[in-house]
Amino acid sequence: MVFKNLMNDYLPLPVDKSACSKWTNSLPNSGETILYTSYLYQLGSVFKSYAKLLERFSSVRFASRLTFLGGLVVRPKKSELERASLILNNIVSLLRESGLEFAYLYDEEPYSGALLLELGLLDEFQTYGRKLLKFFHARGIKRVITVDPHTFNALLRLRTLVNSDLDVVNYLKLVHPKKGKGRFVMHDSCLYSRYLDMGVQVRMVVQGAGVALVENRMVTAQDTSTCCGAPIESINEELSERIAGARAAKLRSVCGDILVACPLCYQNLSPFVKSVRDIAEVVS
Repeated sequence: MVFKNLMNDYLPLPVDKSACSKWTNSLPNSGETILYTSYLYQLGSVFKSYAKLLERFSSVRFASRLTFLGGLVVRPKKSELERASLILNNIVSLLRESGLEFAYLYDEEPYSGALLLELGLLDEFQTYGRKLLKFFHARGIKRVITVDPHTFNALLRLRTLVNSDLDVVNYLKLVHPKKGKGRFVMHDSCLYSRYLDMGVQVRMVVQGAGVALVENRMVTAQDTSTCCGAPIESINEELSERIAGARAAKLRSVCGDILVACPLCYQNLSPFVKSVRDIAEVVS
């Protein structure tokens, strides 16, 4: 179902693209460098809802029915879109302050295919990846600035799996925020810290802006921190929630205010914690 939707419409789920791209109208819609949201911030709650449906109706005979029903029963929450707008616009401001110029594809933006990769569907991921790269090349796009770890990881994997020549960089490697507020315990994205070697980079951005981080060797170190549980949700919702609850409890034992760098980490941890903020909500 996901693969079919991607090949037909560049989205894994039937959603209203225009609602997800209304967060800005100030960026050009074409250029060699683009800001690439892959809809992760805008659709975080929707991905979580679909994960529950996929676990319950994953048999082949229900796939086409789910594709049809999903577009009718699952919608982005207004509060989710408003929060995404604030985060993405702050990222735009940070990038502009660093002297960067870039475009945004608005409702033509495709999804990265990260879900296929993380479900282990490597053949489908490569097939869709080739289609995605042709999409970028046809528009003269040479550089992509990502805003979340899942998209960043997926595009980097394409470079090795299908010989992509696309220049891919994460926004946290480009910005230098000067202002920040608050005192937090950092929940590391597994992708950023363990696979993309960005754990130190993320902390430098946060602390360089003046945000205080509370560390605990047994909770927040790269080799002892644990997952939020989001990646397994489409396979086992109960296990995902148990992992999220356990991780939230560990983080709360260090500090009541939690900082994340991933929209999916936010979705999984927020039911168990009163205060969860994204990096782009606390630095400027």
